[in-house]
Amino acid sequence: MRAFLVKASSAVTAPHFRPEGLASYGRMDVVARSAIAALRVREGVRRNVVFYAVLEGPPKPPILLEFRGAELDSIPLSEVEVGWLIKKALEGVSIRGVYVRRMGFRDVVLELLEILGRENVVYLHEDGLDLAHVRLSRDVAMILGDHRGLDYESERWLESLGLRWVSLGPIPYFTDQCIIFANYVLDRVEIGQRVL
Repeated sequence: MRAFLVKASSAVTAPHFRPEGLASYGRMDVVARSAIAALRVREGVRRNVVFYAVLEGPPKPPILLEFRGAELDSIPLSEVEVGWLIKKALEGVSIRGVYVRRMGFRDVVLELLEILGRENVVYLHEDGLDLAHVRLSRDVAMILGDHRGLDYESERWLESLGLRWVSLGPIPYFTDQCIIFANYVLDRVEIGQRVL
């Protein structure tokens, strides 16, 4: 399993938003773009990927959105269309491959640790160990912050768990860009090619 977990620190937790203006609702646009980056390929959907977003904005945080590539019929290319999927899921509409649970960031991380083991759950951060020097498994979960990054307390907690911090380079990139690059690297790992 390849998983991406985005801690969306201000994304709204109720379906009271306009998908045409996602940035105005706690930067829900970051969640939508990240879901597309994690799951979309030219041929359709990445079947081997699960995308998680922990929504921590008002009015009832936290909410976990889970997109399972193996079950999705499709993933739109448009963040507005993904916004409509998120809105419907938060309204309680059943969508194949999209799940909503009341679950916080720490609980999701602990669940991933239980499934994959500590060596296969990493935090993407520009101050981490350079990706070129990290041995990655095909079964891996990558934790990312949103436009604000992770808060200090969450970073210290991840450190206390002994998770590896992995860097894509010294420059902070947008969340969805990190996911696109990570997918590229992990695709190469999967077929046994050199990463960098």
